[in-house]
Amino acid sequence: MENRYKHSLSPVKIGNVEIKNRYALAPIGTGSMNGSRGEYTDNTIEYYLERARGGFGLIVMGSIIVDMEAQKPDLVNGPIPPSYAPMVWREAACRLTERIHAYGTKVFMQIGFGHGRQKPGQKAPSPIPRYADPDKICEQITVEEIKTKTAYMIKTAKMAKDAGFDGVEVHAMHWGYLLDQFAMEICNFREDAYGGSLENRLRVHREIVEGIKAECGSDFPVAIRMGMKSYIKGFHRPSLFGDEEAGRTIEEACEIAKLLESYGYDMLDCNSGIYDSFYYAVAPAYMEKGYNIKLAEEIKKNVSIPVFVAGKMNDPDLCEAAIRDGKIDGVALGRAGLAESAYPQMLMRGRPDKIHPCIACGNCMSSSFSKVSATCAVNPVGMRPGQYPLTAAVRKKRVLVVGGGAGGMEAARTAAVRGHSVTLTERSDKLGGRLYDAGRHAFKQDIRALTAWYEQELRDLGVDVRTGMEMTPESIKEFGADAVICCTGADAVMPGSIPGIDSEKAVSCTDVIDGIRKVGHKVAIVGAGLVGAEMAYDMAKEEKREVVLIDGLNDILSNDPEGVPFQTRWMLNELLELNGVKKYMSHRLKEINDKGCLLENSEGETVEIEADDVIIAVGFRGRKSMRESLYGIDSEVYEIRAANGIGSIASQVNAAYEIARNL
Repeated sequence: MENRYKHSLSPVKIGNVEIKNRYALAPIGTGSMNGSRGEYTDNTIEYYLERARGGFGLIVMGSIIVDMEAQKPDLVNGPIPPSYAPMVWREAACRLTERIHAYGTKVFMQIGFGHGRQKPGQKAPSPIPRYADPDKICEQITVEEIKTKTAYMIKTAKMAKDAGFDGVEVHAMHWGYLLDQFAMEICNFREDAYGGSLENRLRVHREIVEGIKAECGSDFPVAIRMGMKSYIKGFHRPSLFGDEEAGRTIEEACEIAKLLESYGYDMLDCNSGIYDSFYYAVAPAYMEKGYNIKLAEEIKKNVSIPVFVAGKMNDPDLCEAAIRDGKIDGVALGRAGLAESAYPQMLMRGRPDKIHPCIACGNCMSSSFSKVSATCAVNPVGMRPGQYPLTAAVRKKRVLVVGGGAGGMEAARTAAVRGHSVTLTERSDKLGGRLYDAGRHAFKQDIRALTAWYEQELRDLGVDVRTGMEMTPESIKEFGADAVICCTGADAVMPGSIPGIDSEKAVSCTDVIDGIRKVGHKVAIVGAGLVGAEMAYDMAKEEKREVVLIDGLNDILSNDPEGVPFQTRWMLNELLELNGVKKYMSHRLKEINDKGCLLENSEGETVEIEADDVIIAVGFRGRKSMRESLYGIDSEVYEIRAANGIGSIASQVNAAYEIARNL
């Protein structure tokens, strides 16, 4: 039977190495998952093995710092270079490559030249502002240091080959890292052999690949991760639509691609954006799927080597069409590969509906900056398969889950996977809870897909789902479950002390989202958290309403209880401005009146806002705990509640998984 994904599942060659399909696992930083001497731990190995078992044709490992001299490694926080303890590293690396190869998957090690201006204390090609501290200027890297770093890149590539890796990928020709800085005129105004002309700015790129080929053989594949377009107007000045481009244009990228191929690179792994335009590097939900395909198509017209592309490529039909039409040669999945370890396997089975959707929330990036490894909002295991495995239940239990939101559905799914008999009750007529509400906006199709995925999983697992059923302590006791998990959610807050809050003009955000209440053309939204700000954007863009957004804090998304990735805040702010949303930050709601509402700033100054309706989106309050009312019933009782409000999808899902995997 012909598979509808036959083009994306067909083989492709990178150099002389054949990749069994067009799906590569894109590198997500895993260096800090490694051991104290830089070796791959059992957990790290298992993470990659899950993706090999899941059918990925190529795995590109998370970036490895190679330099022991010019860029001193952080021996406390990692990642540690392989050359720090080469025999220890080699032993673990050989185990990793051997086991990955058992599944017919090829594996490349990504080797990093350095971060440059992105990290404190590191040198840049020229004296340019630091990214996080623009008042400070980076010291210029010396020619001797360039040579030292290049030598370590070559040495590490040889170590990779000897350990069984099928190739290497040169890191940092993207995201504005050091090799990217060398290539961009805005960052590189050297007057020596490494500055000036494009060929000179790419000299170090050439020396790296030529050195690797000389040491490892011409048939050893060397890929490079390449940024196709910077999307900046200058340092710390992003360009939402690429206008006034001060970094790399697509025209220059095509010239770079041709040169990289002529130097000996065997594959281009393409994305876009740099730290100064991070919403292109790690795109939020507001970015369209496959937004880099058009750029990659231009690159492919200029080279004969394979062109892979990353950037919200989590739509298998979109990917299949792009490969079929010759626009790209392959797909690199980062966040989507974290959310679903068996992504290609599901396509081979003809079951794209079984793919665990990535919701582009950015939780993985936020966690990778603050924790040991990246965690996933929708896949609780994430990068920790060795630490959080699921095992079959020793004693099968009758489990009752009360509440059909994200936490409830995950608890039911996990318990059912382990073999328990599970009943899920939800008081409304549909599953999803606040997850359903979050998916109502036009740009939240991935949230809708997540809800649909859970519904499919629960059906396939035989979970007894009962909607339109409100459970009371008495009915829970009568049910007679061995274990009860309460996930009863939260309700929108309506502050009671504001004059006019009880008038017809005031309306709860959930009533608007759920379609219970229609609003007029002119709306004022009080509360610029994620709910209020996204509602403002959707109403202005899709519904063409006149929207005013109000908050007592000085910026949108400032009071999210569990943090919102900075690229999300950044892009959403720009989209609000683009679509004419007028913002009144550092203003509190003083009253709601016949005209609209009255605001007051920190100086005591007032402003009258004309509005047909005033939408209240100031947060959520968890429903009353059921725990005390369930004292005395002969069941294990667990409760998933956010300390303040509704909590994030990540916190709900991860808490549910933790409870259910230990029943």
